[in-house]
Amino acid sequence: MNWTKGAKALFFASGWIVSVLVSLFLGILDLPQKVHSFFENYPKAKADVATWWNLNTDFTGSWTNEGDVTTPSNLKLVAIQMRVYGGRVDGEIWSDGLSDTIHPVILLGGDVSHGGLDAYAFDFVGGKQAIFARLKITKDGNNLVLTTVEQAAEFFPREARLFPNPDALKDKPLTNFELIERALKQQKLKH
Repeated sequence: MNWTKGAKALFFASGWIVSVLVSLFLGILDLPQKVHSFFENYPKAKADVATWWNLNTDFTGSWTNEGDVTTPSNLKLVAIQMRVYGGRVDGEIWSDGLSDTIHPVILLGGDVSHGGLDAYAFDFVGGKQAIFARLKITKDGNNLVLTTVEQAAEFFPREARLFPNPDALKDKPLTNFELIERALKQQKLKH
């Protein structure tokens, strides 16, 4: 009787040992594919981790004060789409104060500073960078507060509370074709 218990135990143990050995053998056969897959996916995974690590999600996104019922009717409307990565601001800004310019959506740049953003609205004029305004952008809960520090003309409001809106710049015209058309008509009238 003892011999049969030992035989049964040995039989079950040998089955377990065989299954472990088969798993190891199959794992070893699969190893070249796993190594290849690792080296194939490593650069993309590294880039994804670097992006995640350096991306400032507090400020990255689209923001606007358009459609806010608490905004006074005489306040200029503003929309921003930006990415804050590695301490740098990169994006675009629109304001109805820019509606009489050829490009109502201009570029936004700047740096992270003291928990906020020191930003500037700019475009290229004659191949040179022209700064339209210097801005301070701070976080207030889920919203942003845009404060205009300095500007060449009244392009932006002195202060605006911006709310997240993924479609903030979706329908904004990149080029003011009506302004170009009016200028061309005036040119024809002169000649």
